[in-house]
Amino acid sequence: MRNKRGADIGSDHHFMIADFRFKMLATRKKTETRRKKCNVQKLQIPSVREEFKLELKNRFSILSTRNEDTDIEVSWKAIKYAYVETSEKILGFRENQQKEWISEETWKQTETRKLVKENVNRRKTRQQKMST
Repeated sequence: MRNKRGADIGSDHHFMIADFRFKMLATRKKTETRRKKCNVQKLQIPSVREEFKLELKNRFSILSTRNEDTDIEVSWKAIKYAYVETSEKILGFRENQQKEWISEETWKQTETRKLVKENVNRRKTRQQKMST
C-alpha cells in the first residue's frame, strides 16, 4: 500500500493506492456470449414495419405447412428462429452508444480548482493562505 500526497482529489485526505490479488475458482464455467440486441426503433418507420410484417407472414406460412404432430419444443424453436432471423435481416443490430465518462464542464471545474489549490500552496504564510 502506498500514500500519494500530491494527488488532486479535492479533499484534505491523502490518496491511497493498494494492490490486491485474488485467486479465481478453477471450476468457474465460461459464460455464454450475449446475443446482440436488434434495433427495434426501426419499427417506428412505417415502411420498415410493413416489410417486417410481410417477412414474418411468409415465414409463418412456411411453418404452417409443416406437420402439425410435432413436439411443442420443436414448434417453439421454429417460431423463435423465425422471429430472430427476420429481425436480424430486416431490423439489424443496435449499436452501443458510449457516453463520455466526464464532460467538458467538469474538466473546466477541475482545472480551476487545481489553479486555486496551486495559488494557495504558493503562499508563504498562514495569513496569506487564509485570505484567498
